[in-house]
Amino acid sequence: MSGLSIEQVALAAAGLLVMGYVLLGLVWLFPGTRATGAELLKVFTSATLIAAILIGAALAGTVGVVVLMVLVALRAGYEAGTVRLGAGMAAKGMAVLALGLCLAAMVEPWAAVAMAGLWPLLLLRLLMAQGADSAARRIVDLMVFPVLPMTLLAYGTVQPELRVTMFAAYAMVEIFDSFALLSGKLFGRRKAFPVLSPNKTVEGLIGGAVSLCLITALVAPMLSLPLTLSVGAAAMVAVLAIAGDLAASRLKRMAGVKDYPVVLRRQGGVLDSLDSWIAAGGGLVALHFVLTLL
Repeated sequence: MSGLSIEQVALAAAGLLVMGYVLLGLVWLFPGTRATGAELLKVFTSATLIAAILIGAALAGTVGVVVLMVLVALRAGYEAGTVRLGAGMAAKGMAVLALGLCLAAMVEPWAAVAMAGLWPLLLLRLLMAQGADSAARRIVDLMVFPVLPMTLLAYGTVQPELRVTMFAAYAMVEIFDSFALLSGKLFGRRKAFPVLSPNKTVEGLIGGAVSLCLITALVAPMLSLPLTLSVGAAAMVAVLAIAGDLAASRLKRMAGVKDYPVVLRRQGGVLDSLDSWIAAGGGLVALHFVLTLL
């Protein structure tokens, strides 16, 4: 998506938000779906505020995205630390660690490459680990998600050739999440992940993925982007968005909590809102490193 500019992404995001309000307004107009439309409008309004903050930071340039990622790293590290390690110094320590690694990735590209290599190794270690829960296991949990993918996202946001891709990925995540939520509310029957994320349905996820790919296919020619590559990127973002959401839900389930420490009442914590973007951004940067080496 190097042919895009941040201004184009911001304009496209604004247009999609308007389209979202129109669509939800239409859902609200029908008596049978009015309650669903009203509920989703409230959630969408909170999501609009988050989108405005992120796009505003992107339009502000490097300083804006650095400030954004510093705040996200501190808050996301604290939230994850709180649910997995407990409140207090442990959670604050995880916030400091997350910030330090994000700053290292933003300042030194080789640090980001090293973290991209460490990420799958720790994931494999986590999958193979057996035995009782321990402090070391909890640290590995948090490094796998959200810390290491967040460092890669932070790296991507400060690189001129990747910044547009990172914020375009956010727009794609929001499209996927919005249509998955709407499709699930209207048509959802079968639980997709009964244990980790009981509110998600197969119909909702399919609706979100199909809608994202269709919208991408419609928008790509308008922005002079290659159609096949754009739709492929959209499909990858959808998969990574689901993975990020499940990873965040896993931490909450292990802690026995519904939400991370709340920032916005209808959105929960930063990780409740940005978990999918962290995974999608981190995954796309890792893929970028792999393709660069080939």
